[in-house]
Amino acid sequence: MAMNTNLTFPKGSTLDLCGTDGYAALARYWTEATYPARALIVSEDETDDDVFFILEGRARAATYTDTGKEVLMSELPAGESFGIFAAVDGQPRSTNVLAVEDVRIARMSAENFNKVLYSHASVTRAFVLYLVERIRHLSSRMTAVTTRNAEQRLIAELLRLGEAGRTGPETAVIEPLPTQQEFATLLFSQREAIGRDMSKLKDAGLIERKGRTLEIKSIEGLRARLGD
Repeated sequence: MAMNTNLTFPKGSTLDLCGTDGYAALARYWTEATYPARALIVSEDETDDDVFFILEGRARAATYTDTGKEVLMSELPAGESFGIFAAVDGQPRSTNVLAVEDVRIARMSAENFNKVLYSHASVTRAFVLYLVERIRHLSSRMTAVTTRNAEQRLIAELLRLGEAGRTGPETAVIEPLPTQQEFATLLFSQREAIGRDMSKLKDAGLIERKGRTLEIKSIEGLRARLGD
């Protein structure tokens, strides 16, 4: 959906669902800033309650265990937001948010966010859907971790990523392909295990990788290997 800033957000993203009027109502109150790749945008346990929107670029929400292992909570592409929980319940931040690439961020106070949230039906609906999607996503990840092995979790993620890049009934392209470390963090696996499983799928003729691009050559073959 093209907004009055000439930005286009992915269909179904939070800012897309807000609609032109809802977007304009939010933009009235926010300020913008840019962050370079790998910059920390929000730190876990911070007590401020501002809400953030990604206008351009991509970020990642993650937390860390006592041993320093990263636990990925969600990817945050353009059109998505973060900081909603603190704005609603007044509790400290629950995750860190880092820029995956150069990003342009909009920021507004919790007071102004709630003012818009409760006065514009399209914004209310967009954020209800956002929260429901978060719950579904985390529930799905928990189910995958407890019922699937590492290779099956990788296949399921490849199929999910491939949906946006379908090139035919049996083929798809994923670009850019997450790094092996990003897959490992997302899937509660190890980088070395991801590399081995990628090689198995390539040897089976199911995928072909060229740099940061991966071609799925047989969606049905991946599904059969997944066991669904």
